[in-house]
Amino acid sequence: MHLCRVALPALLCFAPAFLHADATIRYAGGMTNLPSAAGDLGTVIYMKGNKGVTITGDSVTIVDFVKHEVTMIDTARKKYAIIPVADYSSQMEKMMPAAGMDPLKTMKTTCDSQKTGAVETIQGVKTEEREIDCSVTMPLPERTVPEVAAALKGMTMKLVVKQWTALPAERLRLPALWQLSGFELWQKYFMNPFGAPGSAAMGGMAPLAEALGKDDSLTLRSSMEMSMDLPGATAAAAPMMNMTNEVTELSTAPLDDSLFAIPSDASAAPFGEVMNGLTQSRIEASRKPAAGIQTAQLPANIKAYVPALTPLTQKHPELPEEARARDIYGSVELLITVGPRGTVEQTEVLSGPEELRKAATESLTKWTFRPVLRGGSPVTAYTTASVNFFNPSGKGAANFALTPDMATAAQRLTELEAAMPRTPQQIFEDLEQDAGGRGTKERLNLLGPLALAALKADVNDKADYYAKEMLTAAEADHKAWNYGDAIHDGHSILGVVALRNNDITTARQQLLEAGKTPGSPVLDSFGPNMILASELLKKGERDVVLDYLELCRAFWKSGPDRLDSWKATISRNETPVFGGNLR
Repeated sequence: MHLCRVALPALLCFAPAFLHADATIRYAGGMTNLPSAAGDLGTVIYMKGNKGVTITGDSVTIVDFVKHEVTMIDTARKKYAIIPVADYSSQMEKMMPAAGMDPLKTMKTTCDSQKTGAVETIQGVKTEEREIDCSVTMPLPERTVPEVAAALKGMTMKLVVKQWTALPAERLRLPALWQLSGFELWQKYFMNPFGAPGSAAMGGMAPLAEALGKDDSLTLRSSMEMSMDLPGATAAAAPMMNMTNEVTELSTAPLDDSLFAIPSDASAAPFGEVMNGLTQSRIEASRKPAAGIQTAQLPANIKAYVPALTPLTQKHPELPEEARARDIYGSVELLITVGPRGTVEQTEVLSGPEELRKAATESLTKWTFRPVLRGGSPVTAYTTASVNFFNPSGKGAANFALTPDMATAAQRLTELEAAMPRTPQQIFEDLEQDAGGRGTKERLNLLGPLALAALKADVNDKADYYAKEMLTAAEADHKAWNYGDAIHDGHSILGVVALRNNDITTARQQLLEAGKTPGSPVLDSFGPNMILASELLKKGERDVVLDYLELCRAFWKSGPDRLDSWKATISRNETPVFGGNLR
């Protein structure tokens, strides 16, 4: 009775045989107010005999309580891995920096947890509420614009978590609760990387993990609301994100044994490879626009939404006297209607200080753009623009005002993107149209996204052409702020094109040239784009990728943990989780 030896509650060790029934619990989850979708958040848990299984999207986790084994299955890629339960926490800790979770180490969190006294019946189960209030401070990336760094100094994130858990008497009354409460405890003590064995992995977020683990009873409903404490804001910030999870089914109906078996068409793979696939699936889902307003709700004259068009002509406004007198600075974000001739026909303020909106709107009416094309003809389209107001004396940066409507602005743009989606080919064509007729310096800012878009649209000849143009333009101006980006991205894209032409030798050379970049504000903070490295790993080219990662260490000062994790995974002949570094 291994569970008893670690002092789990006696109910797990001495449960009557008649309570060992099959059990099912199904959760429905969702997120709101995010600038991108989070994918399917629904989860179902099954228990039968000596096994339990948790299913979320493409991820299936089977635990065997007798063998003390965990089986991870990626149903989309038809891969699975089996590891001892004793190794689960350590394996998950190794994956965290690779998945981009190492910033957790630098966060600082304080939490207050208490029962509110509220009681509610959920799916026939009496539950009580616990509320957890947390304050999280986060460091800014290196090379943050000084005015922005000064403005955001001391910025904190607020988390309010509410848990509704079954009352103790309910666990004794309902066989399904008995079973599933035991399953949660088993996971907490043996599997959970955020629990006691893996609390170090949570870094500064450990207090939240500890607060969430205070109640050993089964959670039937939970919610988490996230907001930012914005310096200079005149009103409380609207929640940036609200996540909910609630039980929609709780039963002891008989379950088929096939639910607890590895699919016959799945093949064994290293644990890291399986986790890499599951992590990439979640990242890809988060990048897809959320379902929002329908096309029918849009003005009839709007035929496209192209984010962040580059103006041909623009004039930045002077700081309004009222704002100057009150020492108010900030950024105004607007949605613009660009007509077939490239002129601004209409503007809609999305966010920004009230004192700056009129000046920003008036200035935009004088901007011009290259027209957006659909079917080869110019059309009326939406795009966005930000008008920034900084103190010309360089003082008073702490009054750079942030406004609560920034989150709702992001949601509005996400809805527009969902209503007017673009194919990879259309994205490339829009960028190519926008880049036309530009001067060398201005064009350099657009060539990176343009070459990458051509690559993603499988227009390899143009990806090659624009990558070479980018490298040539960069060599003409070593002092350009994005010189390092151009060197890294240009060589990376040329390497991928070479691989698509089965030229592995050139691809290897291009990867090493990409790693010799001097860095940039973007690369220094977020690290390299691993698009070429990941493709070379698929060809078995481990040594050159390891050499490339060492070159990246010279500029990516905030990424040594992630680089070390990737190298260790590659050395085990596994594929790392590159996560957000696959751009």
